[in-house]
Amino acid sequence: MRELGFAMMCILMAAAPLRAGNVFGNLTENGSSVGRGVTVEIACDGKVTPATTDDYGAYSIDIPNGRCELTVLYKQQRTPPVVVASSDDPARYDFDLVMSNGQYVLTRR
Repeated sequence: MRELGFAMMCILMAAAPLRAGNVFGNLTENGSSVGRGVTVEIACDGKVTPATTDDYGAYSIDIPNGRCELTVLYKQQRTPPVVVASSDDPARYDFDLVMSNGQYVLTRR
C-alpha cells in the first residue's frame, strides 16, 4: 500500500504545471519606439518563445521561471542574446537597439 501511495504522489507531481513568469518591456532606437511587428524571442532550455511588438514597441512573453536568452530580429538583423530572468513576479526589460560595428545590439535602459 505504501508503494502505491508513493507512485501516486510521483504521478501527481509529474503532472503539475511548470511555474511560469512574464517578461515584458519596450524597445526603442534613438529614443523612439521601434513600432509594431518587431520579433522578440526568448530561448529557455532549447525552447524558443516568440512575440511581436505592438504600436508602441512593447512586448510581453510568458516563459518558464529561470534564466533565459532574449534576442530581437530588427531590420533583417538578429541581435546578440542578452540574459533575462523570469520568476513568479513579472520582470520588465526595456532595451535600446544601438548600432555597433554594423550590428544592432541591445542596451538595457
